[in-house]
Amino acid sequence: MSEVLTTPFRRVVVTGVECSGKTTLSKQLAAHLGWAWVPEHARTHNDVLSGNVSESTFDALHESQTDAAAQAQATHPGVICDTGDLVLRLWSEAVLDFSWHPLMPPNPRVDLHILCPVLETWEEDPLRTLPQLEDRLALETKYRAHLKHRPHIVAEGSTPEARLQHVLSQWPW
Repeated sequence: MSEVLTTPFRRVVVTGVECSGKTTLSKQLAAHLGWAWVPEHARTHNDVLSGNVSESTFDALHESQTDAAAQAQATHPGVICDTGDLVLRLWSEAVLDFSWHPLMPPNPRVDLHILCPVLETWEEDPLRTLPQLEDRLALETKYRAHLKHRPHIVAEGSTPEARLQHVLSQWPW
């Protein structure tokens, strides 16, 4: 009797400080791999847009992004998420002065994080709050500490194309 081999569904989260190229890299990677792409849900969430962020906002963002990743399982071999729970946790520490944690772990689980290092140039955006390079570098240190014992790749490179090629050269599957 022959066994049917199936490739496991993979969830990859692109993470990092604001204005670090997460959206660009996550879109490029999803297109290159033919995987689903989940955008950053905070960009369209009413609480975020109105400036009324609370603990329930973080719960809702976790749930909506996790649900979108789970829906991708039906049609794709994997999903690339533009941000995830680590962004929510560090953002909650900055905005609400407490460390948010999800009530339930993400399902599908996160198989790999990709850290986008800080870019020197900062593009203004209504949701961004860290125009100073020093502040973004300090926050990046926290991301690196959280990722230290998790499977991750640092997206090295000075251009979006170089970052994509670097990530692909380190790709574990």
